[in-house]
Amino acid sequence: MQLHTLRLAAGMLALGAVLVLVEPAKSQETVADDNPVVATVNGEEIRRDEVIEAIMRLPAQVQQMPPQMLIPAIAEQLATGRLMAAAGYAENVQESEEVKRRLAEVERNIVQSVWLDQQLAGRMTEESVGEAYQSYLAENPPAEEVRARHILVESEEEAIALIERLDGGEDFAALAEEASIGPSGPRGGDLGYFTKDQMVEPFAEVAFALAAEATSDAPVQTQFGWHIIKVEDRRMTEQPTLEEVRPQIEEGLADQLIQQIVAELREGAEIVVFGPDGEVPEN
Repeated sequence: MQLHTLRLAAGMLALGAVLVLVEPAKSQETVADDNPVVATVNGEEIRRDEVIEAIMRLPAQVQQMPPQMLIPAIAEQLATGRLMAAAGYAENVQESEEVKRRLAEVERNIVQSVWLDQQLAGRMTEESVGEAYQSYLAENPPAEEVRARHILVESEEEAIALIERLDGGEDFAALAEEASIGPSGPRGGDLGYFTKDQMVEPFAEVAFALAAEATSDAPVQTQFGWHIIKVEDRRMTEQPTLEEVRPQIEEGLADQLIQQIVAELREGAEIVVFGPDGEVPEN
């Protein structure tokens, strides 16, 4: 399994090698003492950072392999790649039309990506982020929550008997620990805070109709069994601050801006999409 995984890693390195062109070169001044040489090829150094960068482009299952096994294996693959590149340069392959075509394709993709990043950076201002945040708050208003306990039993008769014991003054939490078959039983039936849409009906309907410190006066049936519900507190949820949801806000805003940018680019442009066989569409 490990040999197969290492072969997969080698293949993925070959596929992802072109990504190195996108990354800025590191100067010798930035090479730290904790970035040792892990291989040499005819005297040319391969340092650990380069190996780590290559590993980060591999599938997650490969990245989970032990470093003491993975780093030497990938370093050897990089060394082999250096030998292949040197042989190619020796034969002037870099001047071939195929290399030029591939470089032009990579360059086009990089230019596209960098241009789009620049457009987003220019349009995603603090003002636009703030406006998107206000829209988010309007679309996600505070919701009412209750904190409740419950006792879950299998039959209505059991539930009625427990309600009678509660009416007699017994403690709800203690009864839940004693009699509830639900997973919250050991916690005294405590369900914590929840919104109405987080609970099944009719449990939610009864819970949100009760005042704080009130207990249901009749058993409530759901697909899980029969419940006795006690509401301990009611409150409104707090809306998140901008910093708490900034990544989500900026991601959504970026999607909107990209659609806007694409629409602007396409306006006035002549785009003809041909059929799979190269024929011009009739309409």
